[in-house]
Amino acid sequence: MGKLTMINQFMKKNGEKSFYNDIKRIDYSKLSKDIKEKLNINYSRDDSVEHSLDIYYKDNNEVKPILIDIHGGGFISNDKELNHLFGNYMAQKDFVVFNINYRLAYPEYNVFNQIIDIDCALKWIIKKAKNYNANIDEIYIAGHSSAGVLAVMEALLCKSKNLIKDFNLDERNYEYKGIILDCGLMNFYKNNIAYWGMRRMIFPKQYKYDKRYKDMVFESNNELYKLPKTILLTNSKDELRDMTYYFKKILDNSKVDNKIIDKGTDGHMGIIFKPYTEENQIILDDILNYLKER
Repeated sequence: MGKLTMINQFMKKNGEKSFYNDIKRIDYSKLSKDIKEKLNINYSRDDSVEHSLDIYYKDNNEVKPILIDIHGGGFISNDKELNHLFGNYMAQKDFVVFNINYRLAYPEYNVFNQIIDIDCALKWIIKKAKNYNANIDEIYIAGHSSAGVLAVMEALLCKSKNLIKDFNLDERNYEYKGIILDCGLMNFYKNNIAYWGMRRMIFPKQYKYDKRYKDMVFESNNELYKLPKTILLTNSKDELRDMTYYFKKILDNSKVDNKIIDKGTDGHMGIIFKPYTEENQIILDDILNYLKER
C-alpha cells in the first residue's frame, strides 16, 4: 500500500469517527413535535442511503418557501442526520426543508458525482413539492462547510448554460432566491500540501485540466456575478473563518449581494448543533430578514 493511499484511508476513517462524535452533540429533545418529518426518502432509482433525503415542514396547508440543506464533511464523510436539528428549526421558521444526502467522495466517487446527485435530488423535489405545500418559485439553499461549494455550484447551474454543458445536465426550470454558506470551505483549491492531498481524494485524476474543476475555482469564474443574495456565517471559533472572509472578497469583486454574520463562539458549523440558543435564534432571524428583504 502506497504512502498516499494510507494517508487517504486515515483521513477517511478520521472523518467517519468525527461524524459519530458529532452526532452525540445533537440534543434530540430540542426537536419540535409540531414539525412533520418524512425521513430517508429515496430520490433516485436505487435504494442507496446516499441517495436519500429528509423533509421537515409544518402541516398547516400554507404554501411555504423551500430550503435545500446540504451537509458538510470535507466531501468525504458525514450524513444528513447531522443537520436533523437544524432542519427541524428551519421548518419552525416556515420553510419546507429538504435535507439531502449524496455519494461521499473517495475511493469510488468524487465531487462531480455529488453535484450530479444534488441535481437529481432537485428534480425529485420539484416534482413532489406540491405534496408538501412547498413553493418552487421561492427556493433557498444552505451548504455547511464543504457543502458551501456544492451549494454555490447548484445555484450557478441554474444560471449558466456553460456549466450545464460542462456537467452534461438538463437545463433547469427553477432558480434560487438566496444562499446560506455556513462556515464554508470556500478555498478548497488553496495552495498547500494538505489541500493538495484533499483534492487528490475528492477529484478524479487530471482534474486540473477538467472544465468542471475550473468552473469551481470561483475567483476565476466569470459567471459568479449571477449568484443570488448570499449569507456567509462564521464565528470566532470557526477554524475556517479566514476562508469565509476570503470568499466574501470574491463575492464583492463579482458584485454579488452578500452579507457576513460573524457572531458567537459555537465553532465550526455550531449553528447546526445549537439552533435553539437565544444567540443562534437571533442569527437565524437575521438570515431570514436579509434573504427575504426586497
